[in-house]
Amino acid sequence: MKKIYSFLMALTLIGFLAACGNQGDMGEKKQNTEPKTEQASEDSFPITLKDATDKEVTIEKQPEKIVSLIPSNTEILYAVGAGDEVVGVSEHDNYPEEVKDKEQVAGLELNIEKIISLKPDLVLAHGSVGDMWDSGLEQLEGSGIPVLVVHNAESFDEVYDTIDFIGKATGHTEEASNVIDDMKAKLDEIEKKAAEIKEDDKKSVFVEISPAPEIYAAGKNTFMDQMLNTINAKNSVQEEGWPMMNEEAIIEMNPEVILVNYNYVDNAVDQVLDRKGWQDVAAVKDKRVYMVDENLVSRSGPRIVEGVEELAKAVYPEVFGK
Repeated sequence: MKKIYSFLMALTLIGFLAACGNQGDMGEKKQNTEPKTEQASEDSFPITLKDATDKEVTIEKQPEKIVSLIPSNTEILYAVGAGDEVVGVSEHDNYPEEVKDKEQVAGLELNIEKIISLKPDLVLAHGSVGDMWDSGLEQLEGSGIPVLVVHNAESFDEVYDTIDFIGKATGHTEEASNVIDDMKAKLDEIEKKAAEIKEDDKKSVFVEISPAPEIYAAGKNTFMDQMLNTINAKNSVQEEGWPMMNEEAIIEMNPEVILVNYNYVDNAVDQVLDRKGWQDVAAVKDKRVYMVDENLVSRSGPRIVEGVEELAKAVYPEVFGK
């Protein structure tokens, strides 16, 4: 059951496989985070924002109690200085350390009674869960609690937009701007190093997001694909989205590096290295199969740049260090 739960949550955090398969051009997706009311200054309340469902939500005063229903929202709240206002989080939250002391109000389902009992001024939901929580969110809205559905960011620019959006919703716009600037500076450093990699030295990379017998991978026009492009690596998978792969196709791709992006299987790297028939795959032969922290590379929040750096060190240790 634990494995099933972890896998479902992993799929939820990347926006579900079916939805991701039709992402299109990530650069064209921009969330509308501008206040509806022009007379409101950035940090003044009331403020009206349009969320991921195109619903206009008015927040009457700066929130003093916030419930976050997904880890990426929580990490953003802490990064912009709103951590003290967080009173409820999801069962999947594990960063920063302080979240362990918060009430857990969400897993695959919402604990509506507990959320209402916390008397939050704001609930931050997320677009990646689709319609799964619709009825629960409607109950919260019916009880008078403002609910904002945060966009499911699928590019760096959209992560920046999300941080700005949450900063406005919580009255922490200046701090949000600082977080974004810091992220951009770190990403720029990574891109400058990656630019030194010559075309002939580019590595082909296969990113596995679930294990055999049903192997899913990160394909084109995904956030992971953008990360690989950022570090000047080649994605071995040419299909769009998050396709299920057969092993013969992967062997034929012959990736030079395999990145394992799931943490609910024991000895996952060893299992890949020991797969029957994979012994001649370059990544297996050279023992270049690595586990990457799925929390860093899958959560669309401030630590996503750390995730990119982790990818870079795994693929190009000679450039970025181990």
